[in-house]
Amino acid sequence: MKEIHPLRKRFKSLLPSYAIPALLLNLSFNFVGYIGLQSLKGYFTFHDLSLPLDREIPFVPGFIFIYLGAYLQWIIGFLICGRESKSFCYRYLSAELFAKILTFGCFILIPSTILRPRVIGTGAAEWVTRWVYQMDAPVNLFPSIHVLESWFCTRTAFAQKKIGKWYAWLTTIMTFLVCLSVVLVKQHVLMDILGGIAFFEIGILV
Repeated sequence: MKEIHPLRKRFKSLLPSYAIPALLLNLSFNFVGYIGLQSLKGYFTFHDLSLPLDREIPFVPGFIFIYLGAYLQWIIGFLICGRESKSFCYRYLSAELFAKILTFGCFILIPSTILRPRVIGTGAAEWVTRWVYQMDAPVNLFPSIHVLESWFCTRTAFAQKKIGKWYAWLTTIMTFLVCLSVVLVKQHVLMDILGGIAFFEIGILV
């Protein structure tokens, strides 16, 4: 019998082979969709979806680290989703993909923007926030992909059986903090949070 290379064996233990095509499809769609929308943004008329309550929310640069930490949450969440079972993986990744298709469609039909504050200060949080602002244009905000992906992690965390509920509750806390971060660093407004949750729930129903 042919021996499996140790590195390949370790990789397969981390992520089953059935999950790889599905994950690559979702990641590819994200990349192509983002690049495509960025190339079209000059043709859109953007709308401000902020509510009066949004103007009462303070700007807290320190939450930029939570905002960026969401990417680690997503990596862990997608890996755990892929490891649970083939049917589980396909169900939730299909829901995520459908929600993302709706999201990109919404970016085209209801292009939104936000007025960002001027970042004053020389601390690490202020420097990182300025970098994020420079790299990420304030467009295509409704619904929030940040919230959508973190909500995906929470929903899959409570549905999975291989890891204890401690992981589900830890993920829930992180998702709550991510929802706070997107408005506290002025990357999104409250409507974007509601949209991110609602769009994934639609994906699950479909």
